[in-house]
Amino acid sequence: MTIEQNGQTLGKKLPQGRPARPKPVTIDLNQPGRLRVGHLLTLLSVSHDSFYRKLKAGAIPAPSGRDPRPYWNTATIRDYLAGGHHE
Repeated sequence: MTIEQNGQTLGKKLPQGRPARPKPVTIDLNQPGRLRVGHLLTLLSVSHDSFYRKLKAGAIPAPSGRDPRPYWNTATIRDYLAGGHHE
């Protein structure tokens, strides 16, 4: 099974393991860096399930890359939050 967002294939859905847990954000969003799912759970104040529902619906930006876990560049999330998309 693959995950798609806005017609773009994001990758294969991995078998369900433990859900991601919120992680403290120890990086300044104004500096270059990478954020993982756990960081976004904290920044967006959402649960694991809500996060992936919003990601699939296109309400959250697609990952900037994978290594093999998804990550988002701080600039992507900073712009997303500044655009008033955070609920």
